[in-house]
Amino acid sequence: MLILFMLVLARVTGLFMGAPVLSRDDVPRRFKIVIMAALSLAILPTVDTTLMPSDGYDVIVAMIGEVAVGYFFGLMAMLIVNAFQGAGSLIAFQMGFAMARTIDPTDQTSSPIIGTVYGGMVTTAFLVMDGHHLLIQAVAASYNTFPVGGVMQTGVMAELLFSAGGTIFEMAARVAGPVTGVMLLINSLIGFLNRVIPQLSIFNIGLPITVFSGLTAVGFALPGAMNQFLKMFGALEEQIVLMVAR
Repeated sequence: MLILFMLVLARVTGLFMGAPVLSRDDVPRRFKIVIMAALSLAILPTVDTTLMPSDGYDVIVAMIGEVAVGYFFGLMAMLIVNAFQGAGSLIAFQMGFAMARTIDPTDQTSSPIIGTVYGGMVTTAFLVMDGHHLLIQAVAASYNTFPVGGVMQTGVMAELLFSAGGTIFEMAARVAGPVTGVMLLINSLIGFLNRVIPQLSIFNIGLPITVFSGLTAVGFALPGAMNQFLKMFGALEEQIVLMVAR
């Protein structure tokens, strides 16, 4: 029973290592440990022990596989957050905010401020839509597809990751596209004015115009960005349901 609990805990730990919010460094570790242990105890009675490993080496291999399965579910959701952060970083570069960076509380790295704003917005929406509950339910139901001690279905995981990766890059381009398109027009206009009216101090007025236009475009583009998030979240839910139902 102890070995089974450790294997279940390994899968839950993998989820907490890769999922949005759950993997944040600013969440107290003691709190994480208590939550992971409680979730493992709740999942434990539903786990099939037919393929339960008994040898020490097999247990270690199975534990590594359990961590990988849990991390896979978390990574599927984290890709959405990273896509929006990447879109925000691209927008920040076009606005001239590439050097305006802040510490991202998710991984304690420096990122453009617009990327952090987009990441925080999507993370909040993820929590509001019970995305964390969806991931926990997926891990609990994943033992039908990925039984403890069973053969790792790397083909299924790789197929879903490649599919999700392509979709997420497409969605990130759609999120950043409207704002970057506006910024391209504004920068082209500023360059045209600089050529037509050389006496105009374009360097003094160019940055304020770029920043104001960029922030205005971001404000108008936010509803569309949230619609893209809803589509991505729906696609994530469908992929998870298909995977655990195999």
